[in-house]
Amino acid sequence: MLKFLIFSMLSMISLRTMAQHHISGRVTTASGAALPGASIMVKSDEDKLIAYAISEADGTYLIDINQSGTYTVEAIYMGFTKQKQTIKISKDSVGINFLLEESKEVLNEIVIEYEQPVKLRGDTLVYDAKKLATGHEVVVQDLLKNIPGLTVSNDGRIFYGKTEIEKVMVDGDDFFSKGYSLLTKNMPTQPLDKIEILQNYSNNKLLKGIEDSGKVALNLTIDEKYKNIWFGDLTAGFGSYDRYNFGSNLMNFSNAYKLFLTCNANNAGYDKVGDINEMIFDSNEIESIGRGYSAVTVMNLGTGITRLDQKRSSFNNAKMVTLSSIVPVTTKLKLQLKGFLGSDKLSAWNSSYSVVDLPDTHFENTDVNKSVNKIRKGYINAFVNFDISKTMMIQSSSTLNKGTNDFRNDLTFNGINTREDLGTSDNYFDQKLTYTQQWNKNTALLLKGRFLTDKMPQQYQINDYLLGDLFLDENIASVGTNVRSKRQYVGFQSDFRIRQKNNNLIAFTFGYDNNIDFLKTAFTLFSDSGNNLPQDFQSDSQLNTGDLYANTAYTLKVDKFSVTANLTAHQFFNKFESKSNTHRDQNPFFVNIILDALYSINSKNFISAHYNYRVNNNSILQINDAYLLTSSRSFVKGLGDFNQLQNTMAGIEYNTKHYLNRYSFSWGLDYSQQIDAIRYRNTLEQNNALSEAFVMKGGDRVNANFKSHFVVKKLRGSIMLEAMAGKSVYYNIINDSGLRRNTADNQNYNLSWRSNFKGAFNFNIGADWNFYQTDSEQTFRNSTKNSFLDLMYKQEDYFTLKIRTEHYNFGGLDKYNNYFFNDIESSYFFNDKKYIISLDARNLLNVKTFSSYTISDYGYSSTSYRLLPRYILFSFKVRF
Repeated sequence: MLKFLIFSMLSMISLRTMAQHHISGRVTTASGAALPGASIMVKSDEDKLIAYAISEADGTYLIDINQSGTYTVEAIYMGFTKQKQTIKISKDSVGINFLLEESKEVLNEIVIEYEQPVKLRGDTLVYDAKKLATGHEVVVQDLLKNIPGLTVSNDGRIFYGKTEIEKVMVDGDDFFSKGYSLLTKNMPTQPLDKIEILQNYSNNKLLKGIEDSGKVALNLTIDEKYKNIWFGDLTAGFGSYDRYNFGSNLMNFSNAYKLFLTCNANNAGYDKVGDINEMIFDSNEIESIGRGYSAVTVMNLGTGITRLDQKRSSFNNAKMVTLSSIVPVTTKLKLQLKGFLGSDKLSAWNSSYSVVDLPDTHFENTDVNKSVNKIRKGYINAFVNFDISKTMMIQSSSTLNKGTNDFRNDLTFNGINTREDLGTSDNYFDQKLTYTQQWNKNTALLLKGRFLTDKMPQQYQINDYLLGDLFLDENIASVGTNVRSKRQYVGFQSDFRIRQKNNNLIAFTFGYDNNIDFLKTAFTLFSDSGNNLPQDFQSDSQLNTGDLYANTAYTLKVDKFSVTANLTAHQFFNKFESKSNTHRDQNPFFVNIILDALYSINSKNFISAHYNYRVNNNSILQINDAYLLTSSRSFVKGLGDFNQLQNTMAGIEYNTKHYLNRYSFSWGLDYSQQIDAIRYRNTLEQNNALSEAFVMKGGDRVNANFKSHFVVKKLRGSIMLEAMAGKSVYYNIINDSGLRRNTADNQNYNLSWRSNFKGAFNFNIGADWNFYQTDSEQTFRNSTKNSFLDLMYKQEDYFTLKIRTEHYNFGGLDKYNNYFFNDIESSYFFNDKKYIISLDARNLLNVKTFSSYTISDYGYSSTSYRLLPRYILFSFKVRF
């Protein structure tokens, strides 16, 4: 049946793409030089665009026309005077050459409105939201998937090529910073007018044109009829197995203020939040310092599926409400308040069979987990932007986050029934302040300050003893650990940036960071005779790190070539104290080097190269001198001393890209070497695992990648192809093995084709292959293959139907498991789309469990997960 559908689909496409007439020729300058990238448009007598083409590298072009007649052909190239000719097509092919003369007026905008309507305005690509839509899109995230070169991951993160999007704005205002998935997963598409991809985006408006950012952001513009009014929607859904989905959106994008409010409650596996941790802990609403700083987490327990969309496996009961409001208090002062309040109850069941298979060690374990994780999270942020003048600005961001995770698991280990509980809390406060002064259009000064404190206590207990003969007390009844983790940070930095007349860039940075990490654990063995806190398994330590640093960077641009040298000198003041009376002081000095080079072959082709030498200071977990319990049967111990880690990385990349994003290709090769690396001396037994860190020289990785997308006019759609292959060498010690040399090889291939027919039928088809292999004393292999086919049908503006088929294949241990899934989504619109009735049918084949394989350098495992059963959910939505 599937083969028949694909054959029929391809046959329909081939019939639709047949052309009867051809227009060809060449576009050159007055001197005879070819003009690649020129736009050639064919228009009817009514000035309606019929077809278009972009000239190739040699200036040639080819356009197919379905009907004979009289047409106007125009040739446009930025910086040249537009030319047009009127032709009458009555035969198979017509030749027209264009000779363009340079214009004294600069052409600021090129417009192509055919298949993929897009405009180029400087560094900004502008897409027409209405013409991108196929009729099946519900929220912004759905519409973004239709843009070639833009990919959206399952957790809501958006990538433009290889670059992750910085933020998603609405009419120039940022609502959620790095937590933009709250917006894209919930905001309806109807109010959208344009979608803008902002390349070389600057988070600080006073740095525009001064810095070389390389960042990318999205801006959603709102249709005029939706401005200065309140609008939104309400959704109520009910289904089998008591599934439900309730949600609401309320919006107002006016000149006086902007507001976005969304709330949702569902137990149908829908993810309406995405990953918002970066918004909380590492937001980028302003230029700041101290990125990635938070308290360390010692224990991480969970049973999630990593190789399957969570909508098939998430037994959730999620509730959330989020609000972001932007108010221009005065013409110079803007205030933004955003907050999030949510809870979830995630239930999971899995059964695993794991094998450690080494020449002198072999054992097998079985685990059955029935877990419930109750999550509660609250977040509030206040952002203030005050424009002192046109060239001076102060920005302030204040964040408070509180959350808890209560994890309970009914664990059966090798037939022994136990229960483990882990409670985790997080109390986080962050204050950032940045002052920017633009001395002139080429020079800027930034002063930055930040203070944060993060407390993360954890309490763990398991009501049985599963650690074998690690501890010899036969009366042990249960085990527990109490963790107190805290980080306090304060930092200051000044930046000075100069854009020279020859477009070269000079940057100077001076700063000081002070981090204080606290880690205290109490690992306890509970027995009838009393409680025992075994030596070497208790931590009470503090790491104080002061970093006085200076950075200088210079970008030299000569014709088509540019090179950037970046040197950062660090003077560290390290102090480590622990309960075992260990006292360490260290004041290392080192310099990190980054070199980047770029060669522009022409306006569409680039070659870049980079080199990086870095010395990393140790974290408190790396220095920690006691064994820390990280799971029910695993312990990890750090170095017990300072040891800065050195590594180098070098790479080269080639990119070619159409200026209107019709296609892009890139390939790259990276090599990294760990001059100093932390490795582990592992003691593996059936009932426990101990890992102790040590430092050695050696270990490297090489990685090659290819990524492309291209819009194929004759196929009426876009095709994406990605490939990646990598190999790494690393070392460890297991039991009495001595130093083991391990290699890991991985390959990934991804191919997809998304149609963009103007008719009722569309499709999206793709496949993904992953291969992984480890080699040490023996070889282990694993593979994952999955493919999908989405068939979409739209009947005018009142009915949509989408049928999705997925296939997964997991191979390992010479075994292969195949899984097939079918889903149906359908909507009926009436009363001018004010009311919508929808059906969502999931897992129609009622696949109940799902098994996958994982491998390591010392063994393998197979894990089976419970999946959401087949269900049908009906919903009713009203728009207002």
